Amino acid sequence: MVGAVLALGVIVAAAAPAAAHPLGNFTVNRYARVELSAGVVRVYYVLDEAEIPAFQERAAVASSPRLFAERRARAIASGLSLSVDHVRLPLTVDASDLSQPMGQGGLHTLRLTIRYRAVLPVGPADRPHAVAFADANEPDRVGWREIVVTARGDARLLGSNAPARDRSDELRKYPADLIRSPLDLRQASADFTPGTEVVAPLPLTHSTVAVTRAGGRFAQLITRADVTPWVLAGMLGIAFLVGAAHALAPGHGKTVMAAYLVGTRGRPRDALLLGTIVSLMHTGSVLVLGLVLFHVSRSTSLERLYPVMTLAGGVVVVGVGAWLLRSRLRALHAARSAHHHHHHDGHEHSHDHDHGHTHSHELPAGVSPLSRRGLVVLAGAGGVLPSPSAVIVLVSSFALRRVALGLALVGAFSLGLAATLTAVGLALVVGRDVIERRGERWLLRLPAVGASALVLVGSTLAVQGFRGLY
Repeated sequence: MVGAVLALGVIVAAAAPAAAHPLGNFTVNRYARVELSAGVVRVYYVLDEAEIPAFQERAAVASSPRLFAERRARAIASGLSLSVDHVRLPLTVDASDLSQPMGQGGLHTLRLTIRYRAVLPVGPADRPHAVAFADANEPDRVGWREIVVTARGDARLLGSNAPARDRSDELRKYPADLIRSPLDLRQASADFTPGTEVVAPLPLTHSTVAVTRAGGRFAQLITRADVTPWVLAGMLGIAFLVGAAHALAPGHGKTVMAAYLVGTRGRPRDALLLGTIVSLMHTGSVLVLGLVLFHVSRSTSLERLYPVMTLAGGVVVVGVGAWLLRSRLRALHAARSAHHHHHHDGHEHSHDHDHGHTHSHELPAGVSPLSRRGLVVLAGAGGVLPSPSAVIVLVSSFALRRVALGLALVGAFSLGLAATLTAVGLALVVGRDVIERRGERWLLRLPAVGASALVLVGSTLAVQGFRGLY
C-alpha cells in the first residue's frame, strides 16, 4: 500500500506545475515611471509587445508608424489616471518613440516609449502632496506590469508603496521568473514635497535589441539561410531533440498517461497510441493557432485560450478518471470476494486454491483498457496545449514564405514529443508488469490508485485553468 500511495504522490506532484507554459511570446508588457518634480509630474511609459501581439498589429504599423505611435499613445493615456491631492490631472503626450526590435524566428517585436506630463498646481515648495497613479490598460492581458515612483531635482519622496528602482531595466531585461510569477503592479501612491528646482525631461529610451524569451533556439531554425540537404537533416534532428526535451517539461499529458497506464492493463500498443495522439493533438493545436493568428486582430488576446483549454482538458480528465474509478472499485470488490471464496474452499480444492492464490495479486480481470475512442479523448485532453515556440516557428514560416520548412520543423518537433511520451508510457507498462510478476499485495489497489490520480490530475488542471481566467 505504501508503494501505491507513493505512486499517487509522484503522479500528482508531477501534475502540479502543468500550467507553467512559457507564454513569453504572447505577452504585452507595461512599465510606468512616475517622476515628481517642481511644477510638473512626468510619466515615462514603455509598452513591450512580444512576437505574437506585434505580429497581429503588423498591418497597422506598416501603414504609418508615426500615426500608429500617436494613436496608441493617446489610447494608453485614456487608460491611465494620475491624481494629486485627490484631484485628477490630465496627462498630455510630450513625446513618443516606436521601435521594432527583431525577435524570435525572424518576427519583429514592438516597443513604444512615451513621455506624458501633467502640470502640478502652484503651492509652497515644502507642502506635502499625495499622488496616486493607476494603469487600467488591457487588464486581462498576460504580461509583466511595473510601476516605479521617483523624485527629481530637490523634490523629496516622503513615502511610497511603489519601488524607486525598476527590476526590468525599462522592460529590456526581465528576471527569470517572468513566466511563473510576472510582476503585476497596476497602481501606486506616494507622498512628496515638490521643491523649487525645475528639471528638464529625460530622453526617451530607444531599443533595437529584443528581449530574450523562452524557446529562442528552436524558433531561430526557421531563419537559417543556405539550407542544403545536410543542413536540413541537422535542423530536423535539432527540432526532434527539442520536441523530445519539451515533452519532459510539465503539462504534456505525461501525468495523464502515467495515471491511466498505471491503473489499467495498458498494453505497449496503448502507450504507443497515447503518445501518438498527444503528439498529433499538440501539432493540430499549433496549426490551428498559427492559422487563426492571420485572421484576428491584436484585440483578441489569444493567450486567454491557454487557461480555457487547460480548464476544458481538466474537466475531461476528471470525467474519465471518475468513470474509471467507479469500475475499478467494483472490480476490486469482486476480486476480494473471489479471493475470500477461494480461501474458504481451499481445503477441499487444494489445486484450485493454489491457482487462485497465485493470481490473486494481479490486476483484476475487469480492469481492461479504455476503448480506442476513450483513449483518443484522454490523450487529446492531455495534449491540447500548443507550444508557443512551435507556434512562432509556424507563423514565421508563413511570414518568411518558408511554409514547407516550417511544417517540416513542427512535424519533427512533434515526432520528438511523441517519442518521449511513448518511451515514458512503455517504461510504465514494463515496470508494472515486473511488479505484477512479483505478486505484490498492494497491486490489487493500483487500478483504483491510478483512477484516483486521474481525478486529482484533472482537478489540478481544471483549477489552474480557472485561476488563469481570473
